[in-house]
Amino acid sequence: MNNEKVLCPFIDFMSFLTKKWILVIIKSISEWCKSYTDIERSLTWVNPRILSSRLKELQEKGFVEKKILSEVPLRAIYCLTEKWEWLSHHIESLAKWVNKNLD
Repeated sequence: MNNEKVLCPFIDFMSFLTKKWILVIIKSISEWCKSYTDIERSLTWVNPRILSSRLKELQEKGFVEKKILSEVPLRAIYCLTEKWEWLSHHIESLAKWVNKNLD
């Protein structure tokens, strides 16, 4: 099998994950679903326009699902998809390692 064909999906995947704020956003909603406002409040250093754009990208890639709650008024929440919940565990492990080993 051609090495390029094997590496290409991995490289594409890692390039997406390492886009500015992607991992931070995934980590933010990994514990439970959150509204846009809740995400924005927890990530105050992220420009709202960028946050909105990254959430849209995460939805398009199938990492995040936007759910509309049948409340009055209607409210939307963002949740990790089941398919990608495993990723949040690895991000958490990486965060713990960074906190332990890097200043």
